Amino acid sequence: MKTWFFWAGISFIVGGVISLALNLGVQASLSMLEDLTGYAIGWIAVGIVLIIISYIKNKKEEKI
Repeated sequence: MKTWFFWAGISFIVGGVISLALNLGVQASLSMLEDLTGYAIGWIAVGIVLIIISYIKNKKEEKI
């Protein structure tokens, strides 16, 4: 059974991808304050880390 870390990671990745797509799909040029590409990539990275933590926890539980 997957832990909540896995599902939280999936939601962060989905949210980051949607945010990145919206940011890259803008037609007008964005100012530095409006450019959220770094934040979107950060959310994706947080999601990946949470999924990795989930797999590590599952491996530890299987050994016990």
